[in-house]
Amino acid sequence: MPDWRIGVLRKESIGLLRKVLQTRRLPVVLAVLALLMTLPALRMGLLNDDWHHWGVLAGTSRLGQDLSRLGIAPEDSGRLSTALSEQFAPVDPQRNLSELKNYGALPWWTYDGLRVCFWRPLSSFTHWLDYRVFGNSVVMMRVHNFVWLAVVMFLVATLYRRLMTPLWMAGLAALLYVLDDSSYFPAMWIANRNIFLSLFFGILGLLAHHRWRRDNSTPAGIASVLCLLCSLLSAEAGVAAFAYIFAYALALERGSRLRRGLSLAPAVLVIVLWRIIYNMLGRGASGGGFYSNPSSEPLRYLQAVLVRGPILLMGQWSCLPADIFSYMHNSAKMVYFPFIVVFVVLVLIVLLPLLRVNRLARFWLAGMYFSVLPICATTPMNRNLLFVGLGAFGLIAQFTGGIISKESWLPKSRIWRASAWALCVILLFVHLPITIFGRVITPRATTEVIVKVNETMEIDTADFSREQVLVVVNAPNPASLFYIPFQKACKAEPLPRAMRFLVPGFAALEVTRKDDKSLSVRAASGNLLSSQPGPKLDMVYLFESVSVVRGAGNRMHLGRKVELPGFSAEVVAVDGQGVPVEVLLKFAVSLDDPSLRWFWWRWKKDHYYPFKVPAVGEPVNIPGPFR
Repeated sequence: MPDWRIGVLRKESIGLLRKVLQTRRLPVVLAVLALLMTLPALRMGLLNDDWHHWGVLAGTSRLGQDLSRLGIAPEDSGRLSTALSEQFAPVDPQRNLSELKNYGALPWWTYDGLRVCFWRPLSSFTHWLDYRVFGNSVVMMRVHNFVWLAVVMFLVATLYRRLMTPLWMAGLAALLYVLDDSSYFPAMWIANRNIFLSLFFGILGLLAHHRWRRDNSTPAGIASVLCLLCSLLSAEAGVAAFAYIFAYALALERGSRLRRGLSLAPAVLVIVLWRIIYNMLGRGASGGGFYSNPSSEPLRYLQAVLVRGPILLMGQWSCLPADIFSYMHNSAKMVYFPFIVVFVVLVLIVLLPLLRVNRLARFWLAGMYFSVLPICATTPMNRNLLFVGLGAFGLIAQFTGGIISKESWLPKSRIWRASAWALCVILLFVHLPITIFGRVITPRATTEVIVKVNETMEIDTADFSREQVLVVVNAPNPASLFYIPFQKACKAEPLPRAMRFLVPGFAALEVTRKDDKSLSVRAASGNLLSSQPGPKLDMVYLFESVSVVRGAGNRMHLGRKVELPGFSAEVVAVDGQGVPVEVLLKFAVSLDDPSLRWFWWRWKKDHYYPFKVPAVGEPVNIPGPFR
């Protein structure tokens, strides 16, 4: 085919693509596309927090009442007031921490000040409504998630079309956002609906803010503030909505600095009032390792920003998900981290010519960077990047569109042009074909992870009596221990009288019976609370990263003893960082008493097996995950 003909076809193809991307129906089309890509999630069951939410929202039942008597579920399950106050507040030192430890839903090594208490009343209301309208239909609850997903995708496309020109660039940004697989897991996980509500109100608030500042519309200004409040009442992630309002004042607002500052005053007032009430209610997360509290742990949070920020930005720019670092040992993370920082800095350098001349590009970048800050408070995960993606995909569309259209901001330097074209190809390749491929494999990959998590909770208690205690020597996934009683109650399976998980299963163990009622557990190498380096990527590292129920500043000192009903644990050896290496565990009855039902986890089989308690003085070796 002649070269001139190829050129004509290329121009026709580009013209057709631009026409499709700027069609008025595109927001509806993308909303439908998002729904279709998420349909495989319909067949999934409940996961982790979903089980706890059942205990708060489902109403009274016999096993639910058993949970209430144990003090690990509210007595008035099913009431709206209970949903609003307790659905997202599973661990509260003032309310239920002692009861959770006494029963064993939290392990004995949990820090006494551990707090995981969030306040998300609007999201809680939607879940409470689920149980009133749909009963226990998991499918319909997930369909409810899908509805919010579709509405959010429609609003995302609308936002880009409202702010960006030409319209085909806005369409490209919206398409990239919809294709990104960060939304799949929140849509699948019923308990994660809060991010869609927060996005819904956050985007509405930003649209109203834009109209207020552009048209001087007082009703739009009031609507913007109310939407910001609703975003905050849906999830703490609503702070990221303010990040974009701040970026708007920084990059798009016209006028003096005073005028720009005053435009932020209503939003700042809402944030301050919300936080005051939030703190007065005793809400927040602290004391563990999964969350960092910016207000009570500022230095730890700052460290988290410096480490997690680049990882999250890398997860947004590249095809390497931020979650992957939860599957790495700390030694591997240290090796890869410098490369991540270099990559993020190089991307910023290549974007500089566009940023110098384009106010909207600066808005997208500032909104993106500021919205990373709130999610640095927890372990890096792509499902937390939905606010970040608003700025990222707007910027990607402007950058790649500008290069393809050969806009005037392009520098004449051949080195820079080569770098820009390379980045353009990388960004489009990552966020189009690779993302589409990722969308295909994401349901399967997500299912495999969920199956692995659920396996660590599958302890057969069918023949348990109500007076028997479940004892597990090596808990493979301590974070999921919390959900076991809720899961069993929801499935109408017998509840043990108590649960005792002796140590995490992250290390190879030496178990020795000291006398009739006690045994010692010692790590064969390292310590009891962390794993040794093994494969480059492994679920064990994920289980470890999400299971830190005692933060680094709350180490257990030598000789520390924890007393629980019918059980005690004493630290008898620690390593150089003060982490337990050996513990002495005592029961109120003989270890051979039939009231104790013993199990151990076998990593090679991913299954629990009955554990035979050894004779006095007899040691037993339990393999770790990599032996």
